[in-house]
Amino acid sequence: MWHGVGDIRLEDVPDPKIRDAHDAIVRITSSAICGTDLHFVRGTMPGLREGLILGHEGVGVVEEIGAGVRNPRPGDRVVIPFTVACGVCGYCRAGYHAQCDNANPGGRRAGTVFFGGPEAAGGLDGLQAE
Repeated sequence: MWHGVGDIRLEDVPDPKIRDAHDAIVRITSSAICGTDLHFVRGTMPGLREGLILGHEGVGVVEEIGAGVRNPRPGDRVVIPFTVACGVCGYCRAGYHAQCDNANPGGRRAGTVFFGGPEAAGGLDGLQAE
């Protein structure tokens, strides 16, 4: 977890819960550290909240799905990309998931949302977790 420039800690956090019909809970089995994580650690990219779980890419096993999830199913092994997409906007339907208009809580003009990033990129916890 990121607590400040140069201050990364291993901590226990509450287990995730399904909050939206389109959520899925994935038990991470492998996660990568990328150059962007190093920017956060070094302080060259601002905007992180204290306690953010880092990590953008992961592999894992689906543990639970929301009622609106059509695919995958619990028990499936999945690769999780760093970007988050709604799957239904014009960009997503055209295959440009990183340009999704709907995923960022900051609105249509806020930009790409990705796991383990600054508030401007959605502020979602990352994938360097169990």
